[in-house]
Amino acid sequence: MILIEGAYVFLMYLLRIGWKGLGGCREIRDAVKVSVVIAARNEEKNIQACLDALANQHYPRDRFEVILVDDHSGDRTVQVAEACIRRHPELNFRVHSSSASPGKKAALREGLKLASGEIVLTTDADCVPNPGWIRAMTAALLEKDAVFVSGPVVFENQSGFFGKLQELEFLSLIVSGAGAIGAGFPLMCNGANLGFSMEAFRQLEENAMQMHLASGDDVFLMLAMQKKYGSDKITFARCPDAIVKTLPESTFKGFIRQRLRWTSKSTAYRNIPLILSALAVFLMNLILVGTLLTAIFIPESIWLFLALLFVKIIADLPLLTAINRFTGKYYLNRLILPAELPVAIYTFVVALAGLVAPVKWK
Repeated sequence: MILIEGAYVFLMYLLRIGWKGLGGCREIRDAVKVSVVIAARNEEKNIQACLDALANQHYPRDRFEVILVDDHSGDRTVQVAEACIRRHPELNFRVHSSSASPGKKAALREGLKLASGEIVLTTDADCVPNPGWIRAMTAALLEKDAVFVSGPVVFENQSGFFGKLQELEFLSLIVSGAGAIGAGFPLMCNGANLGFSMEAFRQLEENAMQMHLASGDDVFLMLAMQKKYGSDKITFARCPDAIVKTLPESTFKGFIRQRLRWTSKSTAYRNIPLILSALAVFLMNLILVGTLLTAIFIPESIWLFLALLFVKIIADLPLLTAINRFTGKYYLNRLILPAELPVAIYTFVVALAGLVAPVKWK
């Protein structure tokens, strides 16, 4: 038990050091050609805000293109997107209907075949990038001479405990991924905000994104880049301009389904630091939940549970307050303590269920 606690505390320490070591905003030297590739399915309610945000980017309009790949939508996604494109005839925006089998990875791969940029950025159709997004992500990639860049994703400000809990939990994943990149052992990233060198991508194996799995296009691509080019070629854009905003799941069922989808790819991981880190988090949550259940039958063991919970809070606190400060979400700091136990319980349950539950993209 002490070994598990020690491993978890050490991991959180490394992530905090990695986050602090990341650089801030960079100035772009040259406006290289950028391709923004988006896979969309049934996003008629969100796609206009996404495309409008891309139309208002602080980047030379002749130096970027947007390729929206429609993944067999059954709603008016295409019509809404085309209407938006007509309002911005000066921009290189286009819609491509996927002819591949349904799925985000297949749609992204079709979009990449059409991309002409030196750098590719990806986001999701329900996301709204900040006006400086293309500039900030491109600058981070070029300044470090990297081949892959991950960026911050945040939820729009929410009301109610469940909404704020999602905000905090999601930010914990973003800062953990960023800290791991800064510490030199990339663990995770989010497909709603990432970029990479097109030349480097072409040198990867055909199945770098693990096409047979419903999820993980982002992490598998990052790990493939790391394996071929090294950890020092993976970077994170720790800059407010690079933030992409999105909405959390509106229902608890949708929230669990999303997390199961994320967890389902874990059996395909072969990266040792990732496996060990995930194991440390899982085991820490396991002993926390286990001691809580034990306390129901053996009341004296409640002190062991409280001691473990205290250690976890102390380990998590610096990293969580750092990401709340970066995003300006200071109001989430007061949620850290009451969120620790619910998040530990659901993380443990979802980690187990994700190994066997069938999942699909939408």
